[in-house]
Amino acid sequence: MRGIDARRAGFARHTHAVGATLRAHPTLWLMRLLWLVMPWSVGAAAADALGACSETSARIVSAELWAAWALVLTATLVRRPWALTVVRIAAPASVGVAIGSVVAAVAWDADLAAPRAATAIVGAAIATAVALLPETGNSMVDGLSYGNERRMLLRTPFLLAIAPIPLVWSAVVVGIAAPAVLWAMEQWIWAVVATLTGLTSAALGVRSLHQLARRWVVFVPNGFVLHDRMATREPFLLRRVDIASLRPAPADIDLAADDLIDISGNALGPVLLAVLNGQVEVVPRTTGTAQVLTVSQVLFSPTRPGEMLAEAARRRIRG
Repeated sequence: MRGIDARRAGFARHTHAVGATLRAHPTLWLMRLLWLVMPWSVGAAAADALGACSETSARIVSAELWAAWALVLTATLVRRPWALTVVRIAAPASVGVAIGSVVAAVAWDADLAAPRAATAIVGAAIATAVALLPETGNSMVDGLSYGNERRMLLRTPFLLAIAPIPLVWSAVVVGIAAPAVLWAMEQWIWAVVATLTGLTSAALGVRSLHQLARRWVVFVPNGFVLHDRMATREPFLLRRVDIASLRPAPADIDLAADDLIDISGNALGPVLLAVLNGQVEVVPRTTGTAQVLTVSQVLFSPTRPGEMLAEAARRRIRG
């Protein structure tokens, strides 16, 4: 019986994964299509530029580009937070590959037609824009949801968005690309050094960026959970029966109120305010000793506030 139950559980997980893939948002399907044709845009431009390189270098770089393309395409099909991290790192990097291919082709006097160069850059830019859309992110993280759950991402804190995130992303891309370039150039000693240092820094950077893909609102049958380890030490549940109102935060709200916690991170865009009939315990993430706050008002910032309010209304959560 245990074997039968295990097979049934495995079949249920497989069925859920297939169903989640098919239920993806149209923007995610567009992302899949754009990445599927990437070899005929960015890949073609890169191949033209590599025509001026040695055969060994061209093979190494081509193998690395194909591996990256396959990884990202697989990530768009999986629909998990780690897959979203992969997509949002690789998609902007494809713009760099496209521009780098055009610059290299010009510098090496390679045969790269202007229309192909423009197609590569524009195609990579469109794929990047689609990868960064909130709908794409929400659809990918919602692949974790089971039953009546639904996940929606929280907006990136302002201070992280203006500098740290671009810098960490750059460190990740350089840490991965630099060893590849040095191996292709047959600079063996520097390639070994760059591989050890670059991949280590890239791994740390990916880990940091991945935290952004694990900040979300989770609708559950009895309310919703706010899951943001950057703002609080533990996720906390706002029960539907305790929510007096859920609406856009008024401009004159008192941020210094003792019964209020703000986990919006000063993110740009509308902020929602949940007001409770009772109170909930929250442990803010601070550098000192953990402190438990008892609050009846919570400020937070989902990527699509209107969509979240509509979902809350469907679940009979007071607006």
